[in-house]
Amino acid sequence: MGAGALLSCFAEISRDDPTRLLIHAPDGRRSMSASDIWRAHRIYADRLARAGVEAGALVLSAAGNAAAAAPVLLACRALDAAVLPVDPAATPREIDALAARFGAAAIVGPAAVGAGSTAIDSTSPHGGDDLAIAARAEGTRRYPGTAMLKLTSGSTGAPKATLTTEAQLVADCTHIVAAMDIRPADIQIAAIPVSHSYGLGNLLLPLLLQGTAYVLRDAFVPQQAIADARRFGARVFPGVPFMFQYFVKNPPADGWPRALGRLISAGAPLPPDTVRAFHDRFGVKIHTFYGASETGGIAFDAGDEIDGEGAVGVPLPGVTISLRDDDRVHVRSDAVSSGYSEPGDDAFVDGGFLTGDYGAWTARGRLLLRGRASSFVNVAGRKVVPDEVEQVLRAMPGVADARIVAAPDARRGQQIVACIVRDGAAYELTTLGIRRYCASRLAPYKIPRTIVFVDAIPRTARGKIDRAALEEVARAHVRP
Repeated sequence: MGAGALLSCFAEISRDDPTRLLIHAPDGRRSMSASDIWRAHRIYADRLARAGVEAGALVLSAAGNAAAAAPVLLACRALDAAVLPVDPAATPREIDALAARFGAAAIVGPAAVGAGSTAIDSTSPHGGDDLAIAARAEGTRRYPGTAMLKLTSGSTGAPKATLTTEAQLVADCTHIVAAMDIRPADIQIAAIPVSHSYGLGNLLLPLLLQGTAYVLRDAFVPQQAIADARRFGARVFPGVPFMFQYFVKNPPADGWPRALGRLISAGAPLPPDTVRAFHDRFGVKIHTFYGASETGGIAFDAGDEIDGEGAVGVPLPGVTISLRDDDRVHVRSDAVSSGYSEPGDDAFVDGGFLTGDYGAWTARGRLLLRGRASSFVNVAGRKVVPDEVEQVLRAMPGVADARIVAAPDARRGQQIVACIVRDGAAYELTTLGIRRYCASRLAPYKIPRTIVFVDAIPRTARGKIDRAALEEVARAHVRP
């Protein structure tokens, strides 16, 4: 399957079982059947066309975890336009910046979609989510042959975007559902962002390609996830480590839902002791999934054994993993993206992608990750580039310098700690003031949780930032 597969597959799903609910929205929004999604995609396609979206144009989708994310993607495919999904927590300022940087022709999202846009329509075609379409006339770019730009956090600088074709999206979904035994008749719990590569490959694309339904929430609320699983008979739960760690410490009063047996963890390393503790308490194994925006799914631990090894499993069907001389993980498959939207990175090499991860093979032939070449902070499965937060902080009056480090967080895996040097001016810096300043410029999960004021940023004898010393300062100020 390649170009046109998303539309043709979903058209068949809609014809075969038009009334089947595919998106369950128990929070008061309208659920959507197959025919609802098909009808909504045609309306969105018409409105996007009236906004000036043509073949090769880019549509920025700020729909987040709205039911409309599915018909919006189909609408873009109907117009042969590329879509750039952004995090649901992105601020209007961040949305504007991304639209300008990547040359979006239109934005789909909440009513306030940006100062650089002209509103076209704000009526939901299915009576549910309050989304608007806005056109952008200046600085637009073309992406011929590209179905999606997936944002990815590099080790430095602003996030990059992959150039991903429809054939690559379809291949990734095909690999994932085969490895994880995600079936057309399944119902999944959708508590992760469907705008991220993980949510796209495990939730949105299986829905469009094989009719796998999901229960949709804006965010993870533990009690809701358990109640939804019981009410709808969900079998599959793709999550991130902190979600499962929460349930180990706060087990559901009525035990684990009987049908919810396929548990998948990605987005951050899953500690082996969490896997064992969860299995000991509930009798269900959490399966580790390893992937990247540039490659789609890479490896999966499909076995039921609890061995404490901490490996991420074996390559997905259709994926080849090799370790370079320095043990960097290199991935080849027909799901690997074509490259980045902006030139200058040589990670797409030798017919595949060279990740920032170091790996090793265990005696049982499973991939074990040993560390990363990058330095981002992993907040509840969301990767934050320190440089992005540092640039915002350094622009604040009264800040002479700022550095971001990660510190352990019992609930989120890691938290962001800002080490700040005052410039000595009269401007009074406070923790509350800094957080308020960041709140208008950064998504909530990117805002530093702990602020540490230091006289100077520690450096080594060679003048480089002393990361170890910074991390020690951070640990001394972080609440357990």
